[in-house]
Amino acid sequence: MGIESFHIVRHVADQQDPALRQSVSAMADFGLEFDRIEIGPWHEDLNAKLIRGLMLQHPDDWWVIADLDEFHVYDRSLTDVIALCEEDGYDYVTGAFLDRVSEDGRLTAVEPVGRRSLWDQFPLAGLLTFPLLNGRPTKVTIARGSVELDYGQHRAWTGKAAPIGDLCAQVHHFKWTLSVRDRLEERAEAYSSGKWKLLHHSVVGESEAFLQYLRDHDGRIDVRDSRFAFHSCDANYSKYPDWPDAAERIFSVYRSRDDEARERRAARKRQ
Repeated sequence: MGIESFHIVRHVADQQDPALRQSVSAMADFGLEFDRIEIGPWHEDLNAKLIRGLMLQHPDDWWVIADLDEFHVYDRSLTDVIALCEEDGYDYVTGAFLDRVSEDGRLTAVEPVGRRSLWDQFPLAGLLTFPLLNGRPTKVTIARGSVELDYGQHRAWTGKAAPIGDLCAQVHHFKWTLSVRDRLEERAEAYSSGKWKLLHHSVVGESEAFLQYLRDHDGRIDVRDSRFAFHSCDANYSKYPDWPDAAERIFSVYRSRDDEARERRAARKRQ
């Protein structure tokens, strides 16, 4: 794909977590090691701080920025994406979630490596985050190291974005697996209790909204609900119908308020 180096941070709440040793071993299998192992609470601003610290090590380089459950799909190669950005003076590329779920909406476990691909295990893609959770599904997917990102990489504070009419990444979001209920229950409890530092109360609201939805729908996602626009598709950019028009409808919700937020932030810095 043209990626020259990997910078990966591992977070665990406890150094004795057996998954830490397993993940270090898995990285070694590919000749890699973690840039940093962060141990402790998952404060809301921690992810952004870790990513910012890494990117500033190489501020002029291009970075592909992805959380563990995010897989980017473009309509062209990464080298062509970067070439377009450099030619037209863009500093970053944006996209939006396509939430991946199982064929019947059940929360199923991720199968061991070597069996079916993730794309086959979770063959439906749709717009779950936005209508169900009122969560923000926009993402910055590629950026120069100098670009400053907001929490969760949902927007950028600095730099010039490539218009989504020119470039718009599909961020296939493999979050909705068997473990999601436990993960969201832990998140809601930890943020509500103050165990983890919370900056935006909507984070708890999103978790609680999904947990309530599961209680109301026998523990599964209704893949027939037209709000979610689920379609069967693989890793082919052209397979999801109505893209990037669907993304444009999402971005239109945030565009003006993001411009205002950036201006307020810039004004505070000038003071």
